[in-house]
Amino acid sequence: MIFALFYFLLGMASIVVQAAVSEYFNAWLGARPDPMALIVVYLGLQRGKESGLIGGFILGLLQDVLSGGLLGANALSKGLIGHATGCLRRNVTGREALFHAILVAIASIFNAALLVFLLFIFLPDVPVTSYYWVEAGKTTLLNTFLAPLLIGLLVGAEERIAPAAAGSPYPEKS
Repeated sequence: MIFALFYFLLGMASIVVQAAVSEYFNAWLGARPDPMALIVVYLGLQRGKESGLIGGFILGLLQDVLSGGLLGANALSKGLIGHATGCLRRNVTGREALFHAILVAIASIFNAALLVFLLFIFLPDVPVTSYYWVEAGKTTLLNTFLAPLLIGLLVGAEERIAPAAAGSPYPEKS
């Protein structure tokens, strides 16, 4: 129950960051982060491929509704990212900051490329400008920088909420 509440609040926080706080990043740095991609990578690595897929689909669908773009494109992309990172869960040691950064960079590039591919298929009359690729590159760099920080904070918060679920056992009762 406590994990459901933790992940619900995490999803709500990512929606707030997506809708409101990303404008401040854009004003300061000239780029917007993709908090949904960061959360989906975290979900996949911490909870496995099924949770990554379901969480990615739900967060991607919410991102589609907020952005007003092609409905279902982000849901598909984030679901695939969550599933792929969940498949890597067994091969990853707990807190590799460089690995998290590289994984989020690959996920951001995959997200941008898949969205363009889906746009070509479903809306062939809409042109993709070079400005889109510049913005996608900025988002990838910002996500790559933020990934180790955010994933490290979330892993630490999860360990404090329930130590047994994060890998350290509860002390035995006498």
